[in-house]
Amino acid sequence: MLLRLLPYHLRLAARSLRRDPGLSAAIVLVMAVVAGLFCTCVMHYLRTHGPPPPVSSDLHHVEIQHTWSSVRGALEGTSAETNVLALRMRISYPTYRALAGSGIPARQTATFRARLLVQPPDGPPARVLPADVDPQGCASRPRNARFVNADFFSLFTVPLRYGAPWTGQDEARGEPVVVLSKVLNEELFDGANSVGRTVLINGRPHRVAGVCAHEQPFVPEWDRAVTGSSQDLLYLPFPEHQRLAAYPEMPIHMAPAGPSYRDLLDSDDVLFLTYWIELTTPAQRQAYARYLAETLGARGVPYVLRDLAQLRQSLRQPHGAISFFLFVTSLIMVAGGLITARLLLAKGMARRDELGIFRALGAPRGSLFARQLLEALLLSVAAGVASLAVSWPAAAAYNHAVADTDIPLALSGAAFAITFAATVAVGVVCAIFPAWRAADRAPTIAGRGAR
Repeated sequence: MLLRLLPYHLRLAARSLRRDPGLSAAIVLVMAVVAGLFCTCVMHYLRTHGPPPPVSSDLHHVEIQHTWSSVRGALEGTSAETNVLALRMRISYPTYRALAGSGIPARQTATFRARLLVQPPDGPPARVLPADVDPQGCASRPRNARFVNADFFSLFTVPLRYGAPWTGQDEARGEPVVVLSKVLNEELFDGANSVGRTVLINGRPHRVAGVCAHEQPFVPEWDRAVTGSSQDLLYLPFPEHQRLAAYPEMPIHMAPAGPSYRDLLDSDDVLFLTYWIELTTPAQRQAYARYLAETLGARGVPYVLRDLAQLRQSLRQPHGAISFFLFVTSLIMVAGGLITARLLLAKGMARRDELGIFRALGAPRGSLFARQLLEALLLSVAAGVASLAVSWPAAAAYNHAVADTDIPLALSGAAFAITFAATVAVGVVCAIFPAWRAADRAPTIAGRGAR
């Protein structure tokens, strides 16, 4: 019966809202403001702890286990602190050569990040400016460059807007190619299709093979140690690092290494790259496990082979300040709901004569109760949509004012869906008591008050 009369009650609820535009606007405003604050925190939370981007489910990683005594010894006499994620994910170049020499994985990639000078061929001469000087021109400061193998883009599902990644054959031939990030392509080529154009990297010309479609994830699966830092702006074939003599960003020195680039590559005590393999069948996993036992186990090197699910569980992002702020904004959301409840009570008091007339004409209490909830539902839906007017500018202001990373805070569909659902839920739940009070109106009392 109530469902058949739902359109009728919705029309009455909408008319009731128009009768008290001031109270209705106040309710929507209160809920929209608190929902916008809540949405801003949800955006921050999801970028760190939300569902990760899709990657190959057959990815595996080998962790070389270092004792804390060796780590403390390497840092003794310095003020440096160990990046635990980097220590657990990264390996030395000789270890990488040993792990990559099995021929077993279906696909594999090594990766590390370095700082390189990048400019278009017709740009000004590249020069390094001090960090405290405002750079003029797109080529005046080093950029984050990531060296990867050709399989990287398919293993980690990095989609390209223009062009395509280089191939394994291009990599073997030493082709000077590069894939630009969305950010760098917008800066160098105004976001146009730059495939086939040339950029100078440390003074060497490289052909643009492709352009990424999206910003880098806040938590890059391929190198969790750089979570929340500035994103990778260009991707180069892994062998290119030797031609460019690209020194890795923030290597972990377990023991002193020589001054030359060759000393870096020959040292088993400098951890700077991450190595990933794809093992698609049980037979491959067993074969690679045997290979590790023969290669590392025989030398007494402690290691752990993990698949992607185990690695994510082992290296979960710790819940920090954003979790606390999400809790606080949830309380603010509830407080906004309580304010809404008081406004709805006032609205019910102002309409007591009208409700009494409905009761006198035979309207059951359940019908009036449902109508008040429908009014709260309409107000909550409007507030959920209006929360965009708060969360969107808040995200834009954060991206403009906070320079901790160049990965922008974005209003995702998941963040809006969570905010919208929470706004409607809080609005309806907090309307239950005012709706019950409004429906609990005796027709005789309402009638006498109307005379």
